[in-house]
Amino acid sequence: MAQSRLEKIGTIYTRVSSLLKCKALKEEDMPVWMAIYEAFPPKYEPRFDRRLPKKDIKPIFYIEDLIRVRFYKDQRFIPATNLAKEDVKSATQNFLIMYETIRKEGFSEDSAYERAMRQYTSKVEAKFQARKENELFRDS
Repeated sequence: MAQSRLEKIGTIYTRVSSLLKCKALKEEDMPVWMAIYEAFPPKYEPRFDRRLPKKDIKPIFYIEDLIRVRFYKDQRFIPATNLAKEDVKSATQNFLIMYETIRKEGFSEDSAYERAMRQYTSKVEAKFQARKENELFRDS
């Protein structure tokens, strides 16, 4: 390839089109996006040195984000989640479900959080105790 490989020189479109012009790339090997790009060219040329438009970035926060932050601060250990199984919920999701059910009962945010935390820790301790008993049962 006789052209420069530096990404600052030209766009991917100009590079591929010049490869087609000088017959370094065959017509049948032309990328699919090339015809789409020619039919619907972008409004502004996608170059590396193009300035981004000045737009205000709106902060995206959900109501439960504050509860998540508090949960992560209070919880020392959060177990790993198996992402391969879609039906398994993370520890944070389980806590948020507990929190929402308690909150719907009419408790304030702080009292609902405290109750949900007690319920969550007792559930985690019960799982830990059950694992310990299973290990003792296997060893004997």
